[in-house]
Amino acid sequence: MELRIDCRQIDLGPARQRSFLAALLVEPQQPVSMNTLIDRVWAGSPPDGARNVVYTYIARLRRVLRAANPEGANPIRLIRDSSGYRLDVTPGQIDLHRFRDQLARARAMDPGDPQRCRVLGEALELWKGEALAGLENEWATRLRHSLQQLKNDALAEWAEAELNAGHSATVISELRYALLQEPLAELLHEQLIRALLHSGQQAEALSQYERARRVIADELGSDPGPGLRELHRRLLAGTPLSSPPARAREAVPRQTVPAEHVPCPRESKGPGPNLLPGNGAEISGRQDYVELIRQVFTGKRPRPTCLILLGGAGVGKSALAMHVAHGLGAHYPDGTLYLSLRGSNDRPLRRTAAVERLLRSLDAMVDGDHDLDELTLLYQSRLRDKRVLLVLDDAAEESQILPLLPNEPGCGVLVTSRRPSLRPVGARVLPVTPLAPDDGLRLLRDLLGDERVKAEPDAARELVELCEGLPLPLRAVSNRLLARPHLSLRRTVQRVLDTEHTLDTLAYGSLDFGERLTSVYWQLTPMASELLRRLGSGPASDSISVEQITCGRSAEETEELLEQLVEANLLEAAGADSRGTVHYRIHGLRWLFARRMAERKAVRVPAVHNETQEFLLENVSGI
Repeated sequence: MELRIDCRQIDLGPARQRSFLAALLVEPQQPVSMNTLIDRVWAGSPPDGARNVVYTYIARLRRVLRAANPEGANPIRLIRDSSGYRLDVTPGQIDLHRFRDQLARARAMDPGDPQRCRVLGEALELWKGEALAGLENEWATRLRHSLQQLKNDALAEWAEAELNAGHSATVISELRYALLQEPLAELLHEQLIRALLHSGQQAEALSQYERARRVIADELGSDPGPGLRELHRRLLAGTPLSSPPARAREAVPRQTVPAEHVPCPRESKGPGPNLLPGNGAEISGRQDYVELIRQVFTGKRPRPTCLILLGGAGVGKSALAMHVAHGLGAHYPDGTLYLSLRGSNDRPLRRTAAVERLLRSLDAMVDGDHDLDELTLLYQSRLRDKRVLLVLDDAAEESQILPLLPNEPGCGVLVTSRRPSLRPVGARVLPVTPLAPDDGLRLLRDLLGDERVKAEPDAARELVELCEGLPLPLRAVSNRLLARPHLSLRRTVQRVLDTEHTLDTLAYGSLDFGERLTSVYWQLTPMASELLRRLGSGPASDSISVEQITCGRSAEETEELLEQLVEANLLEAAGADSRGTVHYRIHGLRWLFARRMAERKAVRVPAVHNETQEFLLENVSGI
């Protein structure tokens, strides 16, 4: 992690400080939330008062960046806005993004274009040793592994282009050096074997296959992948070898990748298991979402697909995910796996337990004690050469899902979460918003029947509005009305309008919107929950600013607490005024919930659980 200005290397300070800079540079011009920064730098084991530590490091980085700029030059600015921190730099100033751009350019060129060698070579020259060297935390380690895979893909494509140009000697020396660093990179072994054959060294090519087979067996306990096995079969049979395009495991944006660079996973021998709960019943008002999600998971892709459905409590993320996933079985013939990560629960599912459950779903026997790295390695080997769809419901944080993300390009992952900070590198994010009025009315008709809605159209529309277009309270009140057919919609609307009974009326059985918000509330920090109760003790408002809140804290601390409530979907950001002051909004169901918490003076008493030792060991690993 280096900063160079006019060929001068700037001292960025200690490793932790450089970790903050790396966390901001991975997605230039994109704001990174406070929670995401904390997770990337401390990976689930933040120190006490982590937010104050963040403020300290951010202030130090700003001083370093100001001092690093020569006089008269535009400063490198570290900006804070309502969504988080961002570094005001262009992708062209960052080696990683220049590398990705060069790789995209090469992949958009004709495979026979002689300029591809030069473009890919320039991309590889941007690498100077190990990525993120010296930054030793879980996020940096996983990002380093992902970037190394991307480098290997680019190296394999460069080798292919050089072989097409007849430069086998150069390719052999470079690949042998690379395999000293990455002995398990099967794609590099394949290209080295091809290069040896191009230079007439058939016996050495067979020896290279045997070396690859041994190292894979020793390290992974498995056989080589289908590419190496097919290459070996052709070697033994004396079949002439073609030079198919190298298979990319991670790629630049999909539209820049030619179709010939997309791998074609093997045909499945039979349908795999479908472990999704429910039957994927029809949902209303979400057709645009359904079509968009299907396009993401059914289009050609050169890497594993990961899509995250983000939204607040009751917006219908899980129902949408289940509905779409039930219709994708034909595209994932090796099976559809499901895992509830319990992110909105007191005790989210531990990472080791999550990997173990997925391994059992894949018919793997897991005996004895294994650490997370061992389990993850076994899990990835089980997915090799498979086309599996994985649905991860109710994810708590980025570190919880990272060990579960497949490396196989034929696999897909559909995640639901309430946490806006959950944005792993390479994943697409789709915010799920409340239903539009007409769509909410359509859902109500599907639930209650046309006749009942047509009999009281005005009351039906008002009921959709009072439910704020959220499917959960709409389904709850519909179930109440179905169970009590003698009740009119108008009478139900009147009861919902009575603020003393609103949340209770919009709950029925397990469908309880107030209870869902309560689970969100208990996950707030004590200061954020105190601020929510303060807001609930006052009137609903469409314009709350930091200046209006006097709670004995600095403006920056108060703003951070308000942003926590926004990220928890208990408060809305209403925009900024002409002075740049951000205003917030709390009204409707969320204000009623805040008022309920204020009236109850809901302060959490820490619970004592069994299995505490195991839980703590998992969550404090790395300290």
